[in-house]
Amino acid sequence: MKPTAASEEIAERPDPSASHNDGIAEEDNSIPVWFNASFLATIVFAVVYVIYYVVMGWTSRGQYEAEVAAAEAIAATARANLPTTNPYHGDAAAIAEGQQVFAQICAACHKPDATGLVGPSLVDPYWKYGHTDAELFQTVMEGRPGGMPPWGAQLGSEKVWRALAYLETLPKSDAPGVGAPDFAPAPTPTPPGS
Repeated sequence: MKPTAASEEIAERPDPSASHNDGIAEEDNSIPVWFNASFLATIVFAVVYVIYYVVMGWTSRGQYEAEVAAAEAIAATARANLPTTNPYHGDAAAIAEGQQVFAQICAACHKPDATGLVGPSLVDPYWKYGHTDAELFQTVMEGRPGGMPPWGAQLGSEKVWRALAYLETLPKSDAPGVGAPDFAPAPTPTPPGS
């Protein structure tokens, strides 16, 4: 009589303490070679990885500092390529476009006449962050602490230069305006009968 596949299996020794309610039993098979090889490969990889980065001196802080230095170099190059004087001085068409930009964006904080509301006056001689073309451009493009948001991403350099060209045409005042060190707001009139 030829043996069947079931009769060729080696029977497991029954464990008297094991539960046989579900019909599942542990087999005595060895662990597959692929599993042991991949487990050993992960250990070897981890050791080589740690040794490589320790020997090379790599750190996440070092990588961060290198990336910041590279970004600063790119930003410095970009700033160096920017004009230091307004290319639209006296350009009537650019000033007209700048007036529209000022009315749409800047007037909300600086008032339409630029005497200041929430933001400081732009027509008095008191400038906290400088009044040269390059300093004004940087203020508008990158913003300043205390309320001036950066407008560079939304407006772009051309519209900023045009708005600054328009700002130059506004009548100037020697009186300290909003944001000046000696500014005293006008007293609020009291309603009659109060």
